[in-house]
Amino acid sequence: MGVIVKLDERGRLVIPSELRSKVGTNYIEVREEDGKLVLIPVLDPLHDLIGRVSRAKPLKPLSEAAEEEAERIVRKKREESKHAYSGS
Repeated sequence: MGVIVKLDERGRLVIPSELRSKVGTNYIEVREEDGKLVLIPVLDPLHDLIGRVSRAKPLKPLSEAAEEEAERIVRKKREESKHAYSGS
């Protein structure tokens, strides 16, 4: 069952905390489908970096950790492509 919320004067709405906690993210895609607004939870883009950025000194810069994660993802996709083409 849904919840009725009111938009403020700037067009913002507040999603109740019990619903926000169920989706587990603060990022929401908003789209229009058949005259309705649809809210779709989107995983936090930094979620996979949690634990990769050291809290101890020296602190690894977030940009460095993000770059390493992007490189890891690209390497993984290349490996998957190689295996797909080789029939393995």
